[in-house]
Amino acid sequence: MEEEIKKIKVSKISKSEFRSEFNFLKEQQFFSICRKFLLNLGFEKDEWIESFGRPFNKEINEYILDKEENIGKYVDVSDHFSNKDYAINIIFGKDKIFLIINTNIDKQKEISNAFEGLIFEEVS
Repeated sequence: MEEEIKKIKVSKISKSEFRSEFNFLKEQQFFSICRKFLLNLGFEKDEWIESFGRPFNKEINEYILDKEENIGKYVDVSDHFSNKDYAINIIFGKDKIFLIINTNIDKQKEISNAFEGLIFEEVS
């Protein structure tokens, strides 16, 4: 079942040919946005992506895929996803989330397309 996605605000975007950085206000829907974004970029739907932001049940040794952890607990924590095209670092601060994407060739169009319908820029 496809999860309903609520768009998230981007507070800052910085781009160069081989690097993009997106700063988000820390909002709970980031986990579902990020999972969808990674799939849109061509990452394989595997346990690592499916379990991102999900609680782990030690009794059954599995992630609970229909729940999410409280994003407020993610402070000074980082995660990393990579495939042949992208190296993505996610850094959780106290109030913001930093998503940094590095590539070997210019992938700006693909990154923008992968975010389609998931984010909107905050107007200052």
